[in-house]
Amino acid sequence: MQNITYEERAVAFIDVLGFSMLVDKSVHAVSAREELQSLVDMLETSIPLLNNGVCSTVPARLIPKHTYVSDSIILSAPLADPEIENYSGLDILIMRCIQLSHRFLGAGYLLRGGIAVGNVWHSDGNIVGPAYQEAYRLEGTGENPCIVLSESAKECWVKGFGGGSRMCVRDRETLIVNGLHDFYIVDKSHGGIERTFEKYRCIVDDNLVSELPVSAKAKWNWFKSFLEQEQSESANWVLSP
Repeated sequence: MQNITYEERAVAFIDVLGFSMLVDKSVHAVSAREELQSLVDMLETSIPLLNNGVCSTVPARLIPKHTYVSDSIILSAPLADPEIENYSGLDILIMRCIQLSHRFLGAGYLLRGGIAVGNVWHSDGNIVGPAYQEAYRLEGTGENPCIVLSESAKECWVKGFGGGSRMCVRDRETLIVNGLHDFYIVDKSHGGIERTFEKYRCIVDDNLVSELPVSAKAKWNWFKSFLEQEQSESANWVLSP
């Protein structure tokens, strides 16, 4: 049995929205059960698939640990590394969150979560610590489909190497992960960014005209505004000389 040993880590707690409703439907509807199976498979395999793309020279200790439970993915990475001067576990975790946001949105799902930094013990089968609890609370108290940085994570991000990038953006007084950052769009072919954003727009519109509850549609409405904002931002970069 392992002893609890805390270390400074960045922690992300991420939920897939709409999971509970899908579970309820799956009891009596075969189509819902098939969709649930596909979603569970995606939850279980997404991080291992992303890890397969990590360069073999990256030390294993720096690759984010992950725990998958029901509709939640929990990630953590060491905040810093004594052997690599510019390493930032927070940056790495935010990158992973963006990759997951693209992956799940492409399948028709929105994510919500929280990121915190602080003391954590993350073993192969469990995670314990104040930073984990803070990330968990951030997800639970959030309304919009986005991943929110805690105050301590925000301070760490602003002061760090990534602070000037658009990997995180402001939503009023809150700093959120930019889950639509176009650098992490999988389609790298000519016109791939535009095609991907168009696909996302169709997914959003389909959900807004569906029979979803009002509360769920409110989340898709928020996301539609965010999508339009990021699509416009991406177009400006494409058109700039």
